[in-house]
Amino acid sequence: MFTGIVTDIGEITALSPTAQGQLHRLRIACRYDRATIADGASIACNGVCLTVVASGVEDGKTWFDVDAAAETLAMTTARHWAADTRLNLERALKIGDELGGHI
Repeated sequence: MFTGIVTDIGEITALSPTAQGQLHRLRIACRYDRATIADGASIACNGVCLTVVASGVEDGKTWFDVDAAAETLAMTTARHWAADTRLNLERALKIGDELGGHI
């Protein structure tokens, strides 16, 4: 579940079309602590919920990879994203997190 509260602004640093253009692997740089990003975690990127498939730190900057599948590309603005696109990032809600009036 997401609250709609943006917690970071990320930037696409790489976009690799795979599976004959039906799947895009995106690398997104962010300011999140790498230790808090688990494989399988959901992170909303410009409101599009995507699943983390890898993460790490390079040159002191945290990054995470996600895959945008064919349906995601067909139904969302993700089809227009490119390298250097900035994205509003939102972490999935955890029990005890602030809701900020967003119910």
